[in-house]
Amino acid sequence: MFKSHLYVVYICLCLAFVSALGDYDPLVVCPPKVGCIRGTHMNGYQTQSFQAFMGIPYAEPPVGPLRFMSPQDKPKWRGTYNATMAKMDCIQKNYLLPTPIIYGEEDCLYLNVYRPEVRSGTLPVMVYIHGGGFFSGSAGPYITGPEYFMDTQEVILVTMAYRLGPLGFLSTGHSDMPGNFGLKDQTLALRWVRYNIASFGGNRNKVTIFGQSAGGVSTHMHLLSPLSNNLFQRVISMSGTANVPFAITNQPEEQARKIAELCGIQNADLLLTSEITEALRKVDVLKLINAGDGLKYWDVDPLTNFRPVVEPPGKDAFLTASPEALIKRHDYQKRPWLIGTVPDEGAVRVVNIIHNGTLLHQFNDRFEYLFEALLEWPTWFSPRTTKDKTDSVVFEYLQNVNHINSRTRQGFMDTITDRGFKHSLYDAIRWYVAHSPSGRFPVYIYRFNYKGPYSYASLYTQANVTGTYGVVHCDDLIYLFRSPILFPDFPKDSRDAKVIEWFVRYFVNFAKYGYMVDAPPIKYCEANVLESQPDGICEYHEFVNDMYNPSGFELRVNTEFPTKRVRLWQELLDERA
Repeated sequence: MFKSHLYVVYICLCLAFVSALGDYDPLVVCPPKVGCIRGTHMNGYQTQSFQAFMGIPYAEPPVGPLRFMSPQDKPKWRGTYNATMAKMDCIQKNYLLPTPIIYGEEDCLYLNVYRPEVRSGTLPVMVYIHGGGFFSGSAGPYITGPEYFMDTQEVILVTMAYRLGPLGFLSTGHSDMPGNFGLKDQTLALRWVRYNIASFGGNRNKVTIFGQSAGGVSTHMHLLSPLSNNLFQRVISMSGTANVPFAITNQPEEQARKIAELCGIQNADLLLTSEITEALRKVDVLKLINAGDGLKYWDVDPLTNFRPVVEPPGKDAFLTASPEALIKRHDYQKRPWLIGTVPDEGAVRVVNIIHNGTLLHQFNDRFEYLFEALLEWPTWFSPRTTKDKTDSVVFEYLQNVNHINSRTRQGFMDTITDRGFKHSLYDAIRWYVAHSPSGRFPVYIYRFNYKGPYSYASLYTQANVTGTYGVVHCDDLIYLFRSPILFPDFPKDSRDAKVIEWFVRYFVNFAKYGYMVDAPPIKYCEANVLESQPDGICEYHEFVNDMYNPSGFELRVNTEFPTKRVRLWQELLDERA
């Protein structure tokens, strides 16, 4: 009797198992904390297909009373969420375009998860934070396409949207509108990954965050912020560190009052900051974003109006000290860190000034004022000090010529490149290696100097600049993410397709191991090594064209760096201590 009952139970269990197999859908994932999610298939670049789960909400829509608030967790939903199509980008006015326009949605806190069709065990997770000066950018597949990473079949890729411009970074400097909402969005997305990525086959203990430009700045800030502790294990910062000159708004309350005035709020200079916050929550979003134009001193400058801020202390505070102060301390989390750069970072602004005749004429007519303003000297410098230091820069970079022309334009490019990126990169590394145990949390550097047929230089201006410049700001992205609305696909058997394979593999290996694999060996970057290179930096990997190599490119070791000029900037900015 007992055996017959066991037999019946066994048959029922088998039928239940077979029924479950029949109901199994590989495109439906059910993380316990959020609910079920249905994805779709996407075609790879070199492989047939992979799985995509797009437009997954990781927070409540930050609209109405939630505007200018820290992001709120999205409650678990019932049923199956349709994640087969990407969502619109966060609303933005992209000043990087020759004709800036507003597009996107205020309800935009969504992320995308991409995974290989066939997976062996749990996979490392790579979370990408897009750039765009904190005022623009896209996590969507038409610009940040996942195809190249999915071709490796070795990682899960996550891309996230976060609030931009005034919605992401306006602040009164007080608890009513503390700011850094875009960075807090990123942190909540990272927390979402930590709690839910295992359901997609990802290893929550092997998460790499990586980003470019403002996204690179963000990754470094996550290293420095206690709010992001233990949410990732590796970091890749491309063309941006937390100490760049466009990283912080120093007078947030003054800016918030100005924006309120530009939005037509009466007596903005007399209102309490809490009253300003409530009034701005009710302002039409288009009016709010267009108000940023009133903060420009010339054309689209400063490019980044709304930036991270140093917040008052609190449980949700992301930064409570300046990045310059934080990087000199030893008490923030350390992780294996890969830092990337390209030769002409300054092209992001310089190209359009040089190739727009009207802008160039205006710039030269007001050279002393506009050149000085672009350098973003610390606000505590006196006018006399600022002028003297600007004169030193003109002497060093422009041969003492107060004019941009064919002889001085490369010096102009180098000025913005060094001030905006190279000097900050060097200082970030200098302080990191001073506080990191040798080998335990190594820092690596790469320089992407491979010149292909396409370049972001052609997007920075309406002029035809094809072939005019070398490798400029954002050009390394062309070999990491497919961007079908910006650039045509490379032929699959081309040299550029091979560069994609190598460059993506370089990133994936770092995500897998935390150190460099299948690359020429380089020495650890340590403080004594750095200081012993008066004309360079620690050994780094450089991707370059090589006409004598059958593949057409080479990954080589280099140490060249504009260190003498970096040290000039350190002296000019009173940083040598």
